[in-house]
Amino acid sequence: MGEIRVAWWNLENLFDTDDDPISADLEFTAAKGWTKQAFEAKKANLAAALDELHGGQGPELLGVAEVEGDDVFEQLLAQTANEHLVVVKDPEGTSDLRGIDVSLAYDERKLEVVERQSHVVHLRYATRDIFEVVLELTETGEQLVVIASHWPSRRLGKWRSEPSRIAVAENIAFLVRDHVRVDAKTYEQLRAQDKLAPVVQKWETKLLLFGDFNDEPGDRSVVEHLQASSEVDRVAGSTNDITAFKSQTASYRGGDTFLYNGSWKFLAPEDTGTFFMSATREEAFANRYQVLDQIICSRGLLAASGLRLDVDSVAIHTTETVATKSGRPRGFDRETRKGTSDHLPVTAVLRY
Repeated sequence: MGEIRVAWWNLENLFDTDDDPISADLEFTAAKGWTKQAFEAKKANLAAALDELHGGQGPELLGVAEVEGDDVFEQLLAQTANEHLVVVKDPEGTSDLRGIDVSLAYDERKLEVVERQSHVVHLRYATRDIFEVVLELTETGEQLVVIASHWPSRRLGKWRSEPSRIAVAENIAFLVRDHVRVDAKTYEQLRAQDKLAPVVQKWETKLLLFGDFNDEPGDRSVVEHLQASSEVDRVAGSTNDITAFKSQTASYRGGDTFLYNGSWKFLAPEDTGTFFMSATREEAFANRYQVLDQIICSRGLLAASGLRLDVDSVAIHTTETVATKSGRPRGFDRETRKGTSDHLPVTAVLRY
């Protein structure tokens, strides 16, 4: 049996010290006190924390948010213990006004890139990238679709900003649908030939979604619009099987496409979350520990055989390198040069 060690982490503004004339670097320039020494310290701290993940083995498939492009991400990975981590280059760069990006890295010994595509949702301004990558396992030839994203912030108020996150969730749901459902023309051709097997095979496509959703597993954007459920049976059970053709192609194409949210379990324990926020400008939060960073999968990754998500392995990393004694993320302090990020990493294991 093989495994792929997975991690997702919002790195909290991993900028270099160069003033990018295209993006709004804000305070992350040398003129504003973001020195080379501070940048190097933050990189070293992040790299040490990445090496801690998975019991000191480190990740083999890593998604990150808030990194200033592929070059900075490569600099970070160069300081980790795994010299085989390779960045999935995104030729389109980032659309974010601040210049922060969503990026992906993989262990070249276990995976290779088949396809990649970057998407944005155009609201009042373009959202941060939705990065979609198709990978292939070296040992088995199985394909894995990974969708990494960083949804619009709730800092201006959860409810005021919620429509923006719903829009991103809907767009990702459409991407998921097209991976697990054949197109309308193909469906009609297969129905005419009474060939259901290709439809069922497509339904079992293996998708992994991770990201900083800026909403929690129980919020509307995640449950109603992304359709990520807390129930394994809702996704992988017999009620969600495809056993026959629909008489109307539109009923098939427009049907529910449920996903499983492996991070739902973090809502129950007290003082548990990947982010800590007491209030925004408009509201105070009764629950300050928030599960914003999540790992979600399709029914194909809940299969009994082949590549699958070990549901029990989904975890929040909370060592003292990244978290305080109370479990809050230990953000980087540019004066003391201690800490890492205002988010905690989430980890999981894929087995095959």
